[in-house]
Amino acid sequence: MSSPEHVCEGIDRLVTLDMSGRGVIYKLYNAARELTGKPLILNAAEMVVGRVGKGDSAVITTGFRVLPSQVQETDGPLGAASIARALSEALGAKPILLIERESMQVMRAALFSLGMREAGNGEELSRAEGSFLLRSFAYDLEGAVAEADEIISKHNPSVVIAIEKVGRAADGKYHTMRGLDVTELHVKVEPLFERAASSGILTIGIGDGGNEVGMGNIREAVENHVPNGKLIAALSRVDALICSAVSNWGGYGLSAAVALLTGKNAALHTPGEEELMLRAVVEAGAVDGVTGKKEPSVDKLPMKVHVAMINMLEGFIGK
Repeated sequence: MSSPEHVCEGIDRLVTLDMSGRGVIYKLYNAARELTGKPLILNAAEMVVGRVGKGDSAVITTGFRVLPSQVQETDGPLGAASIARALSEALGAKPILLIERESMQVMRAALFSLGMREAGNGEELSRAEGSFLLRSFAYDLEGAVAEADEIISKHNPSVVIAIEKVGRAADGKYHTMRGLDVTELHVKVEPLFERAASSGILTIGIGDGGNEVGMGNIREAVENHVPNGKLIAALSRVDALICSAVSNWGGYGLSAAVALLTGKNAALHTPGEEELMLRAVVEAGAVDGVTGKKEPSVDKLPMKVHVAMINMLEGFIGK
């Protein structure tokens, strides 16, 4: 009988396939792997399954608005929705999604595609099965500190997860991979992760380039191996970091591993739902972050690649 470690080793290799030939993900993955001694997907999934119980809140944040359009890219919301669905289905958690207010329709479209229902407030969220709470966050640091305190105090989450969430660099700004300043376009979630860490709440980061929340765990590798790395490297650190070739894939891998560890395979969304979700977020306004086009692709990779990713993940977990 296959062990979770061997299965998750395969999942790690799958979600780090450098299909775009960017040339950085293997170096970032190796640096993160040295810190865990086990597959990154398994490390994060074991922490999640061990800490998140039925009825617990789980905060998931994403959001990367790209230039020149200043709109949300297709990488991030799909992975966030997949994780929200998995934690709800497998663990009975209540997801709270945080994203820029300009991108809320994109996030909502992804979640609706996976059959989730939006709750109107925290009280309703606690009662409704398969429901989520969607909200924005502060764009200024002072407001972010206050909102972080409010979220932690009100919802007491068991985990706070960032996926493809642009993070603050050493110069205090937020950058694209090319080093362009997008500080004003994004909410500042670092205080939320700092508040969670000080409260003993599990924190997880998922990224593919080095400028995302959580990549502070491997900052030296980002600075040494990523173009513009010294400028764009995010400072924030997390308990568990997942590096993947496309951030959505890291989210899908985490969902698959949670399904595997709990024996609830339905927690991973289907290939058909992946196609539906990608089409829905584009219809809601999202663009491919590499091409800048409003098309059903992620990081220049066409829909068929992402659908195939879910097919293969289903094979790993025996779905």
